[in-house]
Amino acid sequence: MTSRVVVEREIFLNGERYALGGGGKVRTIVTSQYPPKLVLGDVDKDSNPRTSVIVWGDWSGGFGLYSTNGREGMNRSSFSRADGRYKGHLTLPPLVTNSSAHSVGGYITSINELGVKLYGALYSGLRIYSWVVGSDTWSSELDALPAQAVGSLRFTLAGTEYLAFAHTVGYTYTSNGAAYTDIATATVSLAFWDSRLWGISNTGQLWFASAIGTPVLDANIGLPAVYAKNLFVGPDASGEEILYCATREGLYAHDAANARFVRTKVQWPNKAVTDDVGIPVQAAATWNGDIYVSPGGMAVYRYSPTQGLVASIGLDRDAGIPDSGLRGDIISLIPTHVGLLAVVHAADAHLIWEYNGVGWHYLTRSSSAIVDANHVSDIGGSYRLYCEGNGLISYAKLQTGGVNPEIDTNSYDGTNDIATHITPWFNAGQNEIDKTAIRVRIECAGMSSDETAKVEYALNYAATYESSTFTVTANGVTTKTFPTVANNNPEAGSDFQAIRFKLTLNRGSTATLTPNVKSLSLEWRRKIPARYGFEFTLDRSQGYGGRTPKEMKADIITAIETSAQVEFTFVDDDGSTQNYYVDVTNMEDVEDTGHGEIGQTRLAVVEA
Repeated sequence: MTSRVVVEREIFLNGERYALGGGGKVRTIVTSQYPPKLVLGDVDKDSNPRTSVIVWGDWSGGFGLYSTNGREGMNRSSFSRADGRYKGHLTLPPLVTNSSAHSVGGYITSINELGVKLYGALYSGLRIYSWVVGSDTWSSELDALPAQAVGSLRFTLAGTEYLAFAHTVGYTYTSNGAAYTDIATATVSLAFWDSRLWGISNTGQLWFASAIGTPVLDANIGLPAVYAKNLFVGPDASGEEILYCATREGLYAHDAANARFVRTKVQWPNKAVTDDVGIPVQAAATWNGDIYVSPGGMAVYRYSPTQGLVASIGLDRDAGIPDSGLRGDIISLIPTHVGLLAVVHAADAHLIWEYNGVGWHYLTRSSSAIVDANHVSDIGGSYRLYCEGNGLISYAKLQTGGVNPEIDTNSYDGTNDIATHITPWFNAGQNEIDKTAIRVRIECAGMSSDETAKVEYALNYAATYESSTFTVTANGVTTKTFPTVANNNPEAGSDFQAIRFKLTLNRGSTATLTPNVKSLSLEWRRKIPARYGFEFTLDRSQGYGGRTPKEMKADIITAIETSAQVEFTFVDDDGSTQNYYVDVTNMEDVEDTGHGEIGQTRLAVVEA
């Protein structure tokens, strides 16, 4: 039964009652306070003694981080389809330009270049066409292939530039785009190494040609049919270039001196991956001196032969992509000047993501439901990624270095509600305490009534966002207060265990304009659950409640030395809200000498 105190100048402690001395009062203090901040020298963003600040101003680390304590992962997002590749800038992604007309029906399964033209191999009818830059049309038929094209390669052999299409039963090459020659040596993938053209068949048989059209058999990879997929060039342990083959069960290195293939440490369970029209694929590429290969799904392995290291760095790392409709198979990896592109054949769309060496970023999407041919080239007047689907070419401009959207002129995607950016859940590393969101500030440039950034927030891991939102249309810093962010209400604040923000960027009809979010900051404070302490003086000048002063002192010592918290109250509280479990943290005792142990005892007790 909860104890009560109904007698004036009395307290209850650890099952015993005591008379109060020293004026008969109990002093109550709040003990649940963080130590004050110690600020030395120049102040910074977190020097406010009452609040703290978390700032997002660098998104170059890519998406996939579910939560943060505010000290790690501050350059990452939970998910984003905005362009956050460049520190201090969050903008719309690059514009996708679609061809306005096409004269060829069906799917182009491979696209490449020769001279100043793009060439494509058609899935239906097995025909080769060239694409006319500027007029957005395919040429008339240039050649008929013996079988369906599964890949292509541009290379220079003995001083002559060639374009060759692999088509399983062999390969077809041209040096001028007009005359084509078929070679009946089974080939599913082509590579150029050691001044020779190399190819590999569905059965894993490797061949080379020192002169065009004169294949010589080399090693066999020794795997079941259709396991060998992608032949390419990469560094070996000493940094010298060799041939590699990506297969359905892992990566194999070519040992030229002994005409054999050797398993590398990059292995995975047997995985069959096909593109939209059923062509088996295995994405692999060399970029920045490392080898990147995808076993399928959203996984990518980075392999550094010189260091002997393998790391999983795919789009599925950490929390991955939350939208299941945007997940699928990586069907191509394409190296560029500033990043490695991954083409994802997803359920809802075909998306292209860019890896900048730190994390993955949304780059663009294809306008076609079918995407099988991708190619990076400067044909067309700028450095571009070309995507082909159903006879329709689309392209996006690629960067060749760092870009400042406030200085350089680019074109941006203007599709509404595409460029969403979601921060990780912020929990301050302390889910056990309440925090209070006080103010949010967003710094922007390039804003207008058309170029806008909508700001939403969600609390405590909720799937939905709060109804309070606001849209930024002005340059500079926009500040809003909680709880009703939209209306600058008095700063009562919003309690949270975790909080995250969603930004949605939009633009008007001018493609060269974009909203540019430079930083987003949250001002907040920690709030420890209220705990109380009490100070009072016990009168042991005479007996009380049937106990002598000596017995009272013994009971006080017991309350001090017990390991469990002890009950304390000093009021008659019908609601039992003022019965506290406390530790005795301090005792000051003034006592007469002699046998009776008469005196005054001052105690301090504190809730844990």
